[in-house]
Amino acid sequence: MKKHILIIFLTILSACRQESKIQNPNGIWTETELTELNSIVSEFDQILTTEYKTDSEKKAYLEYSNNVFQNQIVPNLIGIEKLSSDLKKFVVFDKIWWKYTDSNTEHFNLKTDSNYQKYLTEIEKKSDFIKNYTDRFNAASDLQPSVIAGFAKNIESIDLTDKNNRLIFAIHYLTLINR
Repeated sequence: MKKHILIIFLTILSACRQESKIQNPNGIWTETELTELNSIVSEFDQILTTEYKTDSEKKAYLEYSNNVFQNQIVPNLIGIEKLSSDLKKFVVFDKIWWKYTDSNTEHFNLKTDSNYQKYLTEIEKKSDFIKNYTDRFNAASDLQPSVIAGFAKNIESIDLTDKNNRLIFAIHYLTLINR
């Protein structure tokens, strides 16, 4: 009987601790790239939860997005510059962004025809919000002001407990801060 109770307890504990993971449809990402993508989400989670003084990633992401929508600027929070600098050293960087220099300052923007676009195209199958975002990005080959505003305004419509959605959120705002 004790053995059954232990098995039930461990099963429940395991189910409670399961976290969504970054999907890798059609092997878009290598193991190294997946590790780096997880690192981006973890670091972005930490920056936002620290800034908004909460243990809830969902609440922190919603507050950040609300701040962007209300103030129409993308806040450069403590830790974002270091994360941005670290990104440029990642293997996955060139599969998402391209770099350019303006007045001796290095910037980056989303790359078109990239692994990231392929990833978005797969992830959009589960979310109308992501589908709309992907369609509008693909149509303009850039993040237009209407896409940026729509992202900030309608972010509540996606599941921010899903690590894939938080990755898209992090990449979106890291791009805006660095372009």
